[in-house]
Amino acid sequence: KTITLIVSNGFCSDTASAVIALNNQITASFQTNHQICPEDAASFVNTSVGDIVSWSWNFGDGDTSTQKTPPPLHYPKTGQQTTYLVSLVVQNSAGCYDTTATTINVLKTCYIAVPGAFTPNGDGNNDYLYPLNAYKADNLEFKVYNRLGQLVFQTTDWTIRWDGKINGVSQSTGTYVWTLKYTERETGKKVFQKGTTILVR
Repeated sequence: KTITLIVSNGFCSDTASAVIALNNQITASFQTNHQICPEDAASFVNTSVGDIVSWSWNFGDGDTSTQKTPPPLHYPKTGQQTTYLVSLVVQNSAGCYDTTATTINVLKTCYIAVPGAFTPNGDGNNDYLYPLNAYKADNLEFKVYNRLGQLVFQTTDWTIRWDGKINGVSQSTGTYVWTLKYTERETGKKVFQKGTTILVR
């Protein structure tokens, strides 16, 4: 910072300036997985800046740490999707603090499955057909065929779902055949599945 002093005797004045380097600015920050599968560990990369002498982590599940970069953490399996608030407080030798926080979403499951039935009636419940929980599926390809063997839907993005329509026209109740191909991200294993789903109206 630049400090300026101005003096005056009522007739004359003088000014002096000096630059003072302040080394007390700190910024708390870290990187982590914002969404993880229940069997995976969340990792924490400390990216805080400044002359920091202490770190205080709170992982939102009752666990804490004072390490600069804590080890990966397994959150408890709750059987449902759970969100945890993770915070980091840093302090420097001058007693200054800074805090940052973010959330980690632990999913209910990452087991990939295609429903045996769906009801595209617009009630917000089971309205779409798609491979569930395909978070770790690479090179995915999902196709749906009608009873005549005609391709009625295909996608390479598992979050794009079939609504039971073709060109805006609702398809009839019945059994539809689907195929699913993907590569398991962690193992590199190629998976091919085939099955049927009943469209119910």
